[in-house]
Amino acid sequence: MDEIVIELTVQVKPVPPVCRVPKAVPVGKAATLYCQEREGHPPPHYSWYRNDLPLPKDSRTNPRFKNSSFLMNSETGTLDFSAVHKEDSGRYYCIASNDAGSAKCEEQEMEVYDLNIGGIIGGVLVVLAVLTLITVGICCAYRRGYFINNKQSEESYKNPGKPDGVNYIRTDEEGDFRHKSSFVI
Repeated sequence: MDEIVIELTVQVKPVPPVCRVPKAVPVGKAATLYCQEREGHPPPHYSWYRNDLPLPKDSRTNPRFKNSSFLMNSETGTLDFSAVHKEDSGRYYCIASNDAGSAKCEEQEMEVYDLNIGGIIGGVLVVLAVLTLITVGICCAYRRGYFINNKQSEESYKNPGKPDGVNYIRTDEEGDFRHKSSFVI
């Protein structure tokens, strides 16, 4: 008897992958874009597009992308920017493909923005000016006596008020004795 060996390879077309693209990134910061698909067999390879133009695996290999600094991993689907530039703004999408077919994720916009250094410095200066004015105001109020306690200290002597209108002056010889109005002649 002869044996016949049949090998069956099942291929499954990728479904539309899930893409994660940051919406806004400041100039000079790192950014990573993700593309994942788990249904296709064999596992798909990934490619990224910006504004409908295919991106190379390494931005340094193509003069069109000389102002970009990214690396694409076609096995994992990541697109890593070491430092984004204004020119990296655009609509991004990825395509997952294998021998059975390909599928594309929805386009997503990534905006690269400049930090408003002037606005940040201006805000810090305004806060410092307000703090300085508050400090100067408190110092002036303190010097003018607004924060001094108006109560007399325990050691100072205050002549007691007399209901009959006669003022008495205490001498050192009297000690703590106080005259009462009944003793006055």
